[in-house]
Amino acid sequence: MHLDMSTISIVAIAITAILGLVLIFNWARQGGASFVGMWGVAMLLISVGIVMANVSRGGLPGALVLGQAVMILGAGVKWRACREFSQRDSSLLYIFVGPVILLLAAGTGLVETFNDRLMLVCVLTAAYNFAAATELAYDHGEQLPSRWLAILLLALTSASFLSWLPLIVIRPIPELGTVFYSSWFPIVILITLLLRTALAFVVLAMAKERQEQEQRVDALTDSLTGLPNRRALFEVADAVAQRRILGGTPVSVLILDLDHFKDTNDSYGHSLGDEVLKVFAMTAEKNLKVNSIVGRLGGEEFAAILPGVEAAAAVEAAERVRRAFSRSAAFVNGLAVGATVSVGVATDTEVDADLSNLFRRADAALYIAKRAGRNQVAFLESDEDMVVAAQCTAIRTSPSRLRPAVAAVRPDRARSA
Repeated sequence: MHLDMSTISIVAIAITAILGLVLIFNWARQGGASFVGMWGVAMLLISVGIVMANVSRGGLPGALVLGQAVMILGAGVKWRACREFSQRDSSLLYIFVGPVILLLAAGTGLVETFNDRLMLVCVLTAAYNFAAATELAYDHGEQLPSRWLAILLLALTSASFLSWLPLIVIRPIPELGTVFYSSWFPIVILITLLLRTALAFVVLAMAKERQEQEQRVDALTDSLTGLPNRRALFEVADAVAQRRILGGTPVSVLILDLDHFKDTNDSYGHSLGDEVLKVFAMTAEKNLKVNSIVGRLGGEEFAAILPGVEAAAAVEAAERVRRAFSRSAAFVNGLAVGATVSVGVATDTEVDADLSNLFRRADAALYIAKRAGRNQVAFLESDEDMVVAAQCTAIRTSPSRLRPAVAAVRPDRARSA
């Protein structure tokens, strides 16, 4: 079946231009994802390039080279859009490297024939598409399924242009006018158009997936400290509990509450109080292990989940945070704030459906630490200890004194030991 090249050219111009306008409109209406707008500009450039290449049949031979250069520029803009998506900055000058190479090669006579120029166009366009696919491969931990589809389509587009090279050698096209009688050129143009169209829709899908992910992150992040919020913490707790059911590993919970925080706000103002909260957030993240999750429950109260951490290590971590915060919050913005934190610690080594009991026990331990004078770490060994916790005095613990601290929570155990 012979495909009419004139019809395919008109369809390619129309579809490419319409998709470009749709992408630009989508970006202008929703904002945010600038790479969508850049991709739309790239589509418009490609459609303009196709128009210029077709105009050259009417007696404007120079328009062919310019049209090819504009199409390569469109491919360069797509690469720049992918780099923007991957949050990797670079000079805009790189998008002009391909078009300049073509114009210099054509102007100096390095590529005199239509076939030679077409081969160079294919190589440069394939290079930009492959570079664009490489940019999208830089993963920042985002769960974006469409990203991998875009990488595949860009790689196929690059391979498609490279596949033209052996066809040009085997079935050369003497000049532009004979393109319309070529048996293979209409087919490869149609394939390229289909890939271009698919990529436009994938770009929109990528933008939507990133927007949804950003909204979810915002919904699970405390805006002041940047830590996970209460909802996020309990989602993590559910996930940790499920892993423990499968693996049976221990888990510890820390409840941390800044001491006399209301007095800090009243004395220094809410602005400095916010700075104290930020200092604590940074201190806690810095002094807990990488696999620990620390978040803000609300107000001046925080919590940390320590998967795979036993009691002694949990108490040691709590002490490390307490001491570090006492140092870092001694002076905030040049003012002698002297902020401190009290910590309640609880550990469970048995399989549970959730961590709610562990949170309650850690909260009871925090109450003991508060009642003992604050700036303390208290540990409760079991749920039974919560029954007598209100009648006991907290002892600041350290890893070497973990057993005496637990005994102090249960005086009857201390007497019988």
